[in-house]
Amino acid sequence: MVSLLVDAVESCCGAMESGHKRWLEAQEEVYRHWLWPLPPSFALSKGEVERRVDGSLLAGAALWQAQADTQRELMLAVEKLWLEMGRNLQQQLPDGDAAPIAVMRRALEVGCASGAALSTASRQAGHFAATNFSGTPLKAARDVRKVLMQR
Repeated sequence: MVSLLVDAVESCCGAMESGHKRWLEAQEEVYRHWLWPLPPSFALSKGEVERRVDGSLLAGAALWQAQADTQRELMLAVEKLWLEMGRNLQQQLPDGDAAPIAVMRRALEVGCASGAALSTASRQAGHFAATNFSGTPLKAARDVRKVLMQR
């Protein structure tokens, strides 16, 4: 049981470390895009303004994605721990078909399966939201540009 917890802590630490690295890279990108558009001493072309706005919006999406990736990795680590703990508890049950043991074994199986299913659904919903909604501001900005150009 101790090795399960050690493995889980190591997985969580690895997820946090890689998530922290992605977060810092995304922050660097945000700061670069936020500082870069400071007004220069010369006029910017329309394309350059659009590129700077798009870059800032993409950098914001990268921040959101870094957070979502870290959350997904941590959920995977917890899911793995949950399944391993269930297996470990099942192995500790004595062999036999006695009613109390059979009920405990069945309850552990159902609990582990339902917990894994809920975790998977949560991870998939979070991934969908992060990947599809993080680019929404950029899409909106491009749609506004298209409407303004048509007028």
